[in-house]
Amino acid sequence: MVVRVAVSAALLGYVLLKADLPSFLARWPGISQPLLALALALQLAGVFISSLKWWLLLRAAEQLVPYLWTVRTYLVGQFFSNFLPTSIGGDAVRVFRLNQRVGRLGLAIASVFVERITGFLALTIIGWIALGLNFDRFGDNWQLRWAMIWVLLAASGGLLLALSAPWTVGMLSRLPLPNVIDWRGKLRSMADALAQFYADRGTLALVVLLAFGYQISWIAVNIAAAQALIMDVPGSFIALMAPISDIVGLIPIFFNNLGAREGIYTLLLSLLGLPAAQALALALLVFGARLLVSLLGGVVLLLESVIGARRGGQVAVEPSSTEQP
Repeated sequence: MVVRVAVSAALLGYVLLKADLPSFLARWPGISQPLLALALALQLAGVFISSLKWWLLLRAAEQLVPYLWTVRTYLVGQFFSNFLPTSIGGDAVRVFRLNQRVGRLGLAIASVFVERITGFLALTIIGWIALGLNFDRFGDNWQLRWAMIWVLLAASGGLLLALSAPWTVGMLSRLPLPNVIDWRGKLRSMADALAQFYADRGTLALVVLLAFGYQISWIAVNIAAAQALIMDVPGSFIALMAPISDIVGLIPIFFNNLGAREGIYTLLLSLLGLPAAQALALALLVFGARLLVSLLGGVVLLLESVIGARRGGQVAVEPSSTEQP
C-alpha cells in the first residue's frame, strides 16, 4: 500500500508540476452541466451492462439469481474497488457475496473471472483498432508509438494465459502438496466451472458482445467529459487513451489507477498539442464520475444493513406462541 501511494503521488505530483495551475483551475467554472450529467448516466449504464454480463453467466451455470441482486452486488464491488487500495477488492467482494448466496466458491470465482476477462478482451481489441486509426498521430515519436504497442502486446499475452485458465487450474490441482483445506477440490471445482463457461459458446458470445458495449460506454464517458471541459479531442483518440490507461493501471504499483491515467492522458494528449492542465482536468473528471457512481454501492450497503437490522430486531423481540403476556 505504501508503494502504491508513493508511486501514484509521485506521478500526480509530476503531472501537477507540468500543468499550469491557473489554466487547470480555469477549466472548471465553464464546465457543461448537461454533459457532466451525461457522463454520470453513461457511467451508471456501464454498471447495468456489466451486471447483465455476470447475470447471464450465472444463468448459464444454472444459478438463477435476480438481476437486480447482481446490480446491487456490482455496485458494492465498485464501492470497495474505489475506496480500498486495490483494483481487485470489488471482485473479492462479489465472489464473497455470491458464495454466501449459492455456496459454491469455485463457481463464484470462475464467474467473476470470466466476466472480467471478457471485458479485458474487448478493451484490448478496441485498443488495437484505435492504435491503428491513430498511428499517424505519433509522427516521429517512435518511442511512444512502440510503448503503446508493447502495452497492447502485454495485454494480449495476458488474454492468452486467461484462455488457458481451465487447463492451468486443473494442473495446479494435481500438485503433490498437502491437501489441508481441500484446496485440490476447490481448484478442480473452479476448473470445471471455467470449462463450463468457455464451452457455452452462445452465452459467451453474448457476454463478449456486451463487453464491447460496456467499453464503448466507458469511452463515451471520456468523450462526454472532454466535451464538458470544452476540449477538442477526436473520439478515436479517446478510444486509444482509455484502454491504454486502464491496462497500465492494472500494474499493481498504483493506488486505484491514480497517476497512471493522469500520466497517460498527459502524454498522449500532448500529441494533439493540448497542455498538461487540460489532460489533468479530463483525467480527474473521469475519475470523479466513476467515484461518484461507485458511492451508490455504499448506499446499497447502508440500506442492506438497516433492513437486516430491522428484520433481526423483529425476530429478536417477537414472543413465542407459548409465552404469556
